[in-house]
Amino acid sequence: MQTRHLFFCFCFSFFTELTFLCADEYLLKDGGKIKGELLNTEEVPRKTYQIQVGDGLEIGIASKYIDRPTKGEREAMLEYNAFAPFEEDTIENHLKIAEWCSHHQLPELSRRHWNQILEHDPEHKTARNVLGYIKGEDGSWTTRQELLGSRGLVKRNGSWKTQQQIDVEQMLEKRKQAEIDWEKTIDAWRKVLPNHAKAKSEILAVTDPLAITALWKALSAEQNEDTRILLLKALSNIGTSPALHNIARWSMNIRENAEVRRTCFDEIRKHVSAKQALVGFYASHLNPQYNDVATINAAALALGEIGGRSALPQLIDALITAHTETKIVNAPGPAFGNLNGMSGTQFGWGSHKVKEVQTSQNQEVLNALIKLTGVNFQYHKNAWRTWLIESRRTTSFNARRG
Repeated sequence: MQTRHLFFCFCFSFFTELTFLCADEYLLKDGGKIKGELLNTEEVPRKTYQIQVGDGLEIGIASKYIDRPTKGEREAMLEYNAFAPFEEDTIENHLKIAEWCSHHQLPELSRRHWNQILEHDPEHKTARNVLGYIKGEDGSWTTRQELLGSRGLVKRNGSWKTQQQIDVEQMLEKRKQAEIDWEKTIDAWRKVLPNHAKAKSEILAVTDPLAITALWKALSAEQNEDTRILLLKALSNIGTSPALHNIARWSMNIRENAEVRRTCFDEIRKHVSAKQALVGFYASHLNPQYNDVATINAAALALGEIGGRSALPQLIDALITAHTETKIVNAPGPAFGNLNGMSGTQFGWGSHKVKEVQTSQNQEVLNALIKLTGVNFQYHKNAWRTWLIESRRTTSFNARRG
C-alpha cells in the first residue's frame, strides 16, 4: 500500500513538473519574464505573441517587446523532458545535455547543467568559461559580473558603466524628456495664438533654458509675424547665451520683415553682458571668403543696431568685397576664320564654366561705420584705417592723462 502511494506521488510530481516545463518562457527586453502557452503558432511573419498564461487568461504582446524568439521552444521542452530526467548524473551526461539545450535555444536549462558539472568538478575549465567565470591571481574563480562590480561598475542597458556615466546618462535622458515636453506645450500654445491672452502670458513667463529648442522650432514653423515676435521675446526672457544666440541667428534671416528683425536687435540690446559675444557672431559673417553680399550686409546692419564698435576693423575690411562667381557660358559657332594658316570653318558647340570676380560696395557696411563712429570716409578703406589708428591713439593718450 505504501509502495502504491509513493508511486502515485512520483507520477503526480513528474507530470506537474512536465506541465510547468512545457510552458514557453518569454524574456522581455525590460528584463521581465512571462511563461505560458503560445496560441498563434502559425502567424508568419510574427507581429504579436498571443499567450495563455493560466486559468484561461490570454494576453497579447507585440514582437518588439520580446527579447528573443521562442519558436519551437515548446517542442524542445517536451523533447528535453522525455530524456534528460532519466540520464545518469555524470559530467559526461550533463555536458551532452547542456550542449543540446544550447543548440535548441534553451539557455537557462543549459546553464543549469553547466552548474551541475561544476558540482562534480569545481575546476572544470569549459564549464567555468561558459558560465563567465574568470580565475583571479589568487586562484579563486569569480564571475565577470562580480569582478566588474568590485571595480565600482554597474550594469545598465546591457553595458557596464561607472556610476558617474550612469548619472550623466540619466541627466541627459531627463533633459531630452523635458525638451520633448516643452515642445508639446509650446506647440499647443502656438496653435491658439496670436489672439489668446493666456497663451501669450504663458509663453512670456517661460524661463527654463530647456525650452530653447522648442521655441526655436516653433519660431521656424510660425507664419504669423506677431507670434514670431512673441517667441523672440520669450527667448530673450530666458536670456542665456544659447537663447540670445538664436535671436541673433534669426536676425540674419534676410527674408524676414523689418519689424521682426528690429525686435531681434531690441531684445539683444537688453542683455549688455552678452553683447560682446554676439558682436563676434555677427563679425564672423563679414568675411567675403565664406559669405555672400547679402549676408555681409545683414551682419553689418546688426552691428550698427547693437553698437558693435569692437568690430570696426572687420567692417572696414568689408566695405568693398570681391566675390568669385561661376557662370556657364555658351560657346559660339560655327565661326569662319584662319586656323594655323588654313582658312575654313571652326566649330565650337557646347558650353563651359567661367569664374568671374565681382566687386561689391556694401552700403549697409558703410551705414554701420557711419553710425558707430560719427564720421564718413565713403568707401575709402585707407582713410577709415588711418582714422581708426588715430582715434585709438587719442583715446589712449587721454586715458593716460587721466
